[in-house]
Amino acid sequence: MALELTDNDLLILEVLRLERFRSYFLDTLPLCFLFLDRSYTLAIHCSEPWLVDDLIAQVDHLCRYAWIIVGAYEISIWYAQEEIYTTRTHALPQPAKQVR
Repeated sequence: MALELTDNDLLILEVLRLERFRSYFLDTLPLCFLFLDRSYTLAIHCSEPWLVDDLIAQVDHLCRYAWIIVGAYEISIWYAQEEIYTTRTHALPQPAKQVR
């Protein structure tokens, strides 16, 4: 029996992943709008400038959890319709060196 997910199922799963991610940063993320785009960039829109400062201070943890829980490749932090900070959530694997 094949498991087929509908568009509605996928939307529900995305919302649940974002809420789970938000639950790890209760001091900041509940005050922010989160959006995961098709290229798996997690945009975090902050309502206050101090939120940007707090998120940047926690960026290592933020990246790790965004990669593990949400599957985001990048995080983009926004304030007042301007992108303030962007970073990859994980290091891309380095290609193996060929030995001659």
